[in-house]
Amino acid sequence: MRGLLLIATLGVITAVPQIQEPDISKWVARDMHQDFVVAAESYADAARSKEKFGKGADPYAAGLLAVDVYFRNDMKFPVHVDLSTIRLDVDDPNGQKFHLEALSLARAADDIAHPKGPPAPSARRLPIPFPSGDSKQQGVMDKLKPFTFQSDIVPPGRTIHGCVFFDISHHFDLVPHATLYVPDVKSVASDTALIYFEVALGHKQTQ
Repeated sequence: MRGLLLIATLGVITAVPQIQEPDISKWVARDMHQDFVVAAESYADAARSKEKFGKGADPYAAGLLAVDVYFRNDMKFPVHVDLSTIRLDVDDPNGQKFHLEALSLARAADDIAHPKGPPAPSARRLPIPFPSGDSKQQGVMDKLKPFTFQSDIVPPGRTIHGCVFFDISHHFDLVPHATLYVPDVKSVASDTALIYFEVALGHKQTQ
């Protein structure tokens, strides 16, 4: 009886359809070498950004650029990506160069929740302790979190993706001159990091 139950259970498992992952190796905005692919899709258009993130958590409205970053691992071992070192390099047509670090989720949410700056602290009438924290910022964080990376490990043969945010102060006209820089990618089976990845955001993705 237990054997029949096991066979039936396995039959149910194999019947579940696999989620088709995008073939980012064919995207124009990508960099690939050493059996690893990095691709990106930027949200520098107001309508597209609002459609993806919603009115209450729209980075564009706060002057932030959201970039959906994809990692594809074609190695035999898992790969670790240090998400904290991802940055945006901007070559201004006027000759200036900018290096922007990715914002933390909390910082991005705070900028979106308070685009004109943090609210002035209000005096309390009674010395009663209240829970600390910004409910508006937390609300934005809750909306943005599903769009961000849930892990910094890319399993073999898999693709993962998540959004990172950069403060470009509403200068979305500079996005065609921007490059996503991913410097720290390493197989868990090696102490040697892969060569850095650079993805030019001036190209339109082909999916």
